[in-house]
Amino acid sequence: MMNKLKIYIVKCGGILLLATLLITACKKDDHFLGGSPTNPQSDLSTYDYLKQNNLFDTLVLLIDRAGMKNEINGDVTFFAPTDYSIKALLDIRTSLLRVASNDENVRYTLDSFPVNELRDSISAYLYKGKIVRDDLSLEKQVYKNMVGEDFIIRLKETTDYSGIFSKPVKYMYLTKIINGIDPDPLPEAFPQENTDKEELLQTSGILTKTGVLHVINNNHYFYWR
Repeated sequence: MMNKLKIYIVKCGGILLLATLLITACKKDDHFLGGSPTNPQSDLSTYDYLKQNNLFDTLVLLIDRAGMKNEINGDVTFFAPTDYSIKALLDIRTSLLRVASNDENVRYTLDSFPVNELRDSISAYLYKGKIVRDDLSLEKQVYKNMVGEDFIIRLKETTDYSGIFSKPVKYMYLTKIINGIDPDPLPEAFPQENTDKEELLQTSGILTKTGVLHVINNNHYFYWR
């Protein structure tokens, strides 16, 4: 695990926070990592930061296979999927491949990813420049990723911890826009296939030597299945 910063895992359906961290989190609301304020600075490049963390072993292998170390270390913001996200997609593609080939022993592996597809998929998590919490608000703000797709990056408040925090906690979300921004509130009969895909960030605002790093929750599918 990291020797500079700790990642506090946030899972869909529940946020796992230690009581002692919750107490210290009341001090300030300008920087939360999975619910806890900490020093956001790292003296490592974004690539090296990922490489020294076991949560991103598979992601680093894909970055290397795609030949994208320089892009990851550019003046960019990277919304990094974890190894769990990549495994989820590999499992889905393995199931589809077994049906298509009628072979229950075949597997879709990291080497099965076409390099061009891999480069596009990783680039879809990259944004030019630095996007930090101070740039964001509760309003929906649209940003284009490195392949020209529109995403919403915003903060959302929760009062789930009103008995511990002195004010609402703000979490950071990344949302893939599907056929236009969803209406708010979402109509009951809104088509499922047109519903935007929103992902909670389990870690936000790591300022590496080269750029900005945010981490998407473990339940996310690489790439946005």
